[in-house]
Amino acid sequence: MSRDACIELARTLGIDAEALVEQWAERAAIREFEGGQSRADAERAALDDVRAMHRRGPRSAAAHADADAKKRVL
Repeated sequence: MSRDACIELARTLGIDAEALVEQWAERAAIREFEGGQSRADAERAALDDVRAMHRRGPRSAAAHADADAKKRVL
């Protein structure tokens, strides 16, 4: 279900569906294995993650996290 939602989101944004599905799958895996979420919960949350990433612009969530971490260090 979330994969289909990613494809639809990619169409809406006018971006490559394969790339968006890859981002979503990676985020879901991180949430599942490192965050301890169930697969279904991880996939739902990952869909929210990729939506948020693309609302903010071309920078990835990792780039935002790196920038935030640098701010905390400084």
